[in-house]
Amino acid sequence: MNIKEIIKRFLSFYNILIILNVIYGVIDLLSKKKLQMILGNWLSNTNYSLSIQWDIQSQVYRLFSILGHPLTNMFLIIIFISLNLAYNHYYKEKINIPIYIVYITTIIGTLVCNSKFGIVIICATFLSTILIGKKRWKNLIILIIFIFTILSFQTLKQNVIHRFLLASESGDLTNGRLTAFEFLLNSNVPLPNIFIGKGMGTSDLLLQSVSSLNNIEMPFIMYLYDYGVFNTVLIYIILYLFPIFVFIKNKHFYLCYLFTLIFVFANSYNGMAVSIGITQMLTFISMLLINMSNTFNKSILHKKID
Repeated sequence: MNIKEIIKRFLSFYNILIILNVIYGVIDLLSKKKLQMILGNWLSNTNYSLSIQWDIQSQVYRLFSILGHPLTNMFLIIIFISLNLAYNHYYKEKINIPIYIVYITTIIGTLVCNSKFGIVIICATFLSTILIGKKRWKNLIILIIFIFTILSFQTLKQNVIHRFLLASESGDLTNGRLTAFEFLLNSNVPLPNIFIGKGMGTSDLLLQSVSSLNNIEMPFIMYLYDYGVFNTVLIYIILYLFPIFVFIKNKHFYLCYLFTLIFVFANSYNGMAVSIGITQMLTFISMLLINMSNTFNKSILHKKID
């Protein structure tokens, strides 16, 4: 089985999974978090259940599902739109659903996940569909229609606006990330070790010793204290620079762009630094895109020879 067929089969399954997850989120939003309550009770006595309970008491909706935390769900949606766009751009064909269904699912999914930075990343992703390819004006018109239609639903729109207002009133749109970083900068905490750290969780304990905050939520900073400077640099060379080198070598700059957006969002919260699963997802997507890039170049070369 060639890599194109593997990616196609994976996306056929993944697309359905994400669509069902977004439908779940919409039902949960309209039912005022009743599905979250069921999930929280089912997963009682876990940290995830505790996060759900905190969210239930909040004034905004964010998608907690069996697939994960709102930011993890947002990460999955960014992967969803990016893989579909990459496949459509390079192979010139859809998977198992029309591209406009991908657009609609992405927009609604982004709104129910209610991630401020996720909205920025999705806007940057959609911008690429307008700037690249032969259907720029068609994509622009379709996106404008979809966005305005979806935002006409007041429940979705007000939920997102309310979260932005709450973050603005707190004085930190990053929900404490910059505040945590400032605490580290302004405190007499030791600098990260060069070659070896003190293990996972060290950065959070360090922050807790100088503030009332629980975690930094910046993987790069967390890695520095948890594993040391050298290992942090090595992690980022393997996770980011190596795939980017492959894409640039193969002159697949659109893959560079899409992968960078995926990677930037993955680094916008602490998932990579505290959960092996997030890193595994990122490396799996890297593997798919690297293989797509390498085999796509070979297929073009064979066609020219033939």
